[in-house]
Amino acid sequence: MSDELAARHRAITLRLAGRPVKAVCAPVGRSEVWFRKWWRRYLEAGPDGLSDLTRANHHLTLRLPPELERTILTIRRRLQAHATPATRYSLIGAATIRAELQRLGLRPLPCERTIKRVLQRHGLTAPRVRLAPLLPRQESPGPQARASNQLHEVDLVGPISLKGSGHRYYIWGCKDTFDGAVCLRLAGSRRMDEVLGVLGECWKDRGRPEQVQLDTARKLAGWGPPARTLSRVIRLCLRFGVSPVLLPEGEPQFHGSVEHFNGWFQEPLLQRRCRRPGDLRRELARLQEAVNTQHVHPRRGGKTPARHRRGLRLQKLPASFVVPTGRLPLAAGRVTFIRRVSAAGTVTLLSPSFRVGKRHRGLYLRLVVDTGRGTLTAYLNGRVLKRWPYKLRND
Repeated sequence: MSDELAARHRAITLRLAGRPVKAVCAPVGRSEVWFRKWWRRYLEAGPDGLSDLTRANHHLTLRLPPELERTILTIRRRLQAHATPATRYSLIGAATIRAELQRLGLRPLPCERTIKRVLQRHGLTAPRVRLAPLLPRQESPGPQARASNQLHEVDLVGPISLKGSGHRYYIWGCKDTFDGAVCLRLAGSRRMDEVLGVLGECWKDRGRPEQVQLDTARKLAGWGPPARTLSRVIRLCLRFGVSPVLLPEGEPQFHGSVEHFNGWFQEPLLQRRCRRPGDLRRELARLQEAVNTQHVHPRRGGKTPARHRRGLRLQKLPASFVVPTGRLPLAAGRVTFIRRVSAAGTVTLLSPSFRVGKRHRGLYLRLVVDTGRGTLTAYLNGRVLKRWPYKLRND
């Protein structure tokens, strides 16, 4: 590099002494194009122009104003304190802080990454440990939602004992897997009548989904004789045009969205030390309101569930509608069961077993009962594997 710089200096000196361009280029062994380039640089910037320009990034990072940084930290600490009913169930991440800054009309609005850097600089974050993704053995057989009310997940939390009371209570939660909207209800038992009431209230509040995902428990799906008659819960879903999806027992990974939500809300909710059922119901209403109107979702454009649903045409049941709890007539529809093939090459649907072959052992199948056609179809990775006649009793 020193030889190159010396050649440039000598060429400029010879030109300044009055030599023609050809006589300048010959002693330094360079072309006329090379000389003209550095002569132009010399005329523009003098001797400093003969040095190479830096290849570093010329983009200057703008420092965040101190006032904005203090605003971000103050909002974070206010949300993290959970000191008021309005912030009791608030999220405290960068997306939530950015949404509050946007509501305050702050301009320019910092991005989430900038807010995260501010929080990290002040030690207010707990970064997750990044783990390598697991290799999937097969495609997920469960349904996927691409719009609101395409898939609701329903799960149970409990039993819960109130202070000074020996009675046990249960919390039924229903969550939309696409926009995150929730519906929470307190029940005095796990009986099927309670489940029917919870579904009805949820469909009044959030609208009827295309599919509802339930845990395969006897209180929901039945066992033995109900395998050929279907339970009241399944019949209610079919009657109102909702396709039930029943998961394998003891495998909560298929219920990921609502299971994650249940794990999050239990700690702040159960810290309230409610003494009466009415207190717990009011607290559940507070929690539901906070999730639906305060929790922003970056994948939904930074909108809350309530804002995302604004303007959508949802098929809600009338508020005065009384949900039937008796056994309804069997309606045409599809009931889906997610099942794992046993070592013997069979799958169990409620109580009967069906053989699919040992070569599929360990894989998950999607078993679909078509009540209108009276068939049971097994799907593997979206393709039909086997089909059997499956007649149901409509009594």
